[in-house]
Amino acid sequence: MSRTLLWKRLLIWGVCLWGILFALPNAFYPTVERHNDAAAILAETGALSGVAEADLERWPSWLPSSLVALGLDLRGGAHLLAAVHVKDVHAARMELLWPQVRDALRELHDQVGTVRRLDAPAGELRVTIGNPDGLSAALVAVTPSPRPT
Repeated sequence: MSRTLLWKRLLIWGVCLWGILFALPNAFYPTVERHNDAAAILAETGALSGVAEADLERWPSWLPSSLVALGLDLRGGAHLLAAVHVKDVHAARMELLWPQVRDALRELHDQVGTVRRLDAPAGELRVTIGNPDGLSAALVAVTPSPRPT
């Protein structure tokens, strides 16, 4: 068995304790972060509110208070709140539908005549055709067929 010199053992233990001491603030991240914020306010304004003063006293001044900057994934993730405005989505879908309807009716030009888009409220698509007798053919052309299940 090898014998390590006492001074080498003490040096190794000292380095390990130093590392633990300087990593300790990250184990108490929220407390140290509030302490650092209160210390920054004190440095800027010279006065603290009661809550900030309590935050300043929660972390001992003899311990280091520098933190490793943690990303969202290491701080507990992120919260995403998504809202969908259905009317806007429907209106955008109608805008995207017009070229498809126009192209489908263009192929039936002999039956439906000219095809024009009319002004309509958001979320509606109004089309006029030149030949009313071709209405049934136009409806068949623009109505999607049922998808097989």
